[in-house]
Amino acid sequence: MNATVSGAGTATEYSGLEERAKLLRHIAIVTHCVPDLDAVVAAWTQYLGYRVVERGELGADLCAAWNAPAAAGQRYCTLAPASGQESYIRFVETSDPGGYGPPMTFGWNATELLVLDVDALALRFRGSPFRVLGGPGDLYPRPRAPRAMQVVGPSGELIYFTRILPGGSRYGLHGARSPVDRVFIVTVGGPSSEAMHAFYGGTLGHRIMDRMPFINTILAHGCGVPPSTVFPTSIARIPGRSFLVEMDQYPPGVGPRQRRDGHLPPGMAMVSFLVRDLDDVPVPVRAPPRTAGGIPYGGRRVAVTEGPAGEWLELIEGDHK
Repeated sequence: MNATVSGAGTATEYSGLEERAKLLRHIAIVTHCVPDLDAVVAAWTQYLGYRVVERGELGADLCAAWNAPAAAGQRYCTLAPASGQESYIRFVETSDPGGYGPPMTFGWNATELLVLDVDALALRFRGSPFRVLGGPGDLYPRPRAPRAMQVVGPSGELIYFTRILPGGSRYGLHGARSPVDRVFIVTVGGPSSEAMHAFYGGTLGHRIMDRMPFINTILAHGCGVPPSTVFPTSIARIPGRSFLVEMDQYPPGVGPRQRRDGHLPPGMAMVSFLVRDLDDVPVPVRAPPRTAGGIPYGGRRVAVTEGPAGEWLELIEGDHK
């Protein structure tokens, strides 16, 4: 779901394993690795109205749960939207470059936030550290369609800002509660839609909306392919009508994300989901679960698994309130 796409095809529900329990319950936090922590935090607080809720250095225990021991001691800052909703953005300062391509790589690539007025936000971005790539524009040619734009943040983070009117979402999603609100879609790109469907639908148990062929000029530029390139796109639905996972199949020539040994992946590093019970997780984890303190953990157990595109999913035990 982004502002500069057009395509054909009707989404239908994936019929595989519909009775299986859905593993992912709520997006708790999205982690971005950035080269300049202070600059990105200043921009997000000034222009997006986010507030700092926690800052410090990554602890050894949490990094051990991630099996990323070299990340211990790196500075981080956790931000929350002005609405107060419990879905956070965490920035970790590393020596890696920013996240947006070109060239794009497999893994998590875009964070989509709810907004009340995307056109007003675009005007606010003039002369700011946020660079508009596309939009604002309506996603679909129909009344009350979501309206969105694509932006690169001050440290290379790729962000989609989307306004949803009441009754305007084909997925039943709710709109923003503050001028810039929480994350509601995270986007992963990989070499195979079938592999992503099998993981999020078959293994994790979520309903998958069938592939739709989209033309996305911004994504095409990031992948270094012609603007007319068609990207098969599909959606995994998270229970509660608050969150979605978008899956984009990337064209040949896009490759895996390179990660330094013991570190977090660069760019959009990880998405953290609440799950009910880590003992029932049907996928291998990078390290045995450990308890973690601070936001959003609160002493709960944590583990990390990897998806088929190399994306890291942090799994936090305990359902959303």
